[in-house]
Amino acid sequence: MAPTPWLRLRVIAGEFGDHKGPGVTWTPISYVHATLAPGSEVTTSWPADFNALAYVLAGRGTVGPESRPVDEGQLAVFGPGDALTLRAAHRQDYHGRTGWEVLLIGGLPIREPIARYGPFVMNTKAEILQAFEDYQAGRLGVVEPDQVPHQTAADDALDQ
Repeated sequence: MAPTPWLRLRVIAGEFGDHKGPGVTWTPISYVHATLAPGSEVTTSWPADFNALAYVLAGRGTVGPESRPVDEGQLAVFGPGDALTLRAAHRQDYHGRTGWEVLLIGGLPIREPIARYGPFVMNTKAEILQAFEDYQAGRLGVVEPDQVPHQTAADDALDQ
């Protein structure tokens, strides 16, 4: 996709077109943060065998050939196809003033059973119970505060 002043794409994990994100995945996925300028539109290719969804972080717009409206905090699930269409509304609210912020997420379906409870998603109820036991016993590990990758110098000022 050619660079444009009204579209910014950041690949977080997996692949998107010819670009690879820094995140490591076990299955083929695309996890992309898109920012569209107010009033802009993009149609981009998408692997036909991937599922696809769009979660709106800020602002409002429409998705798909039917121009379905999607606002901040909402999720759109795309049907089958090999392209995704996003259109940012001409007028954005305060949170979308710098553009329509959308996460595009999809991947090759793994077709495995899903068991979920609380913060855990596993394949079976037995795995969920084991995850709770591991959590309660402290076996899931600890991330030390000084090792948090997204912490910046601005965060340090808040600690003092």
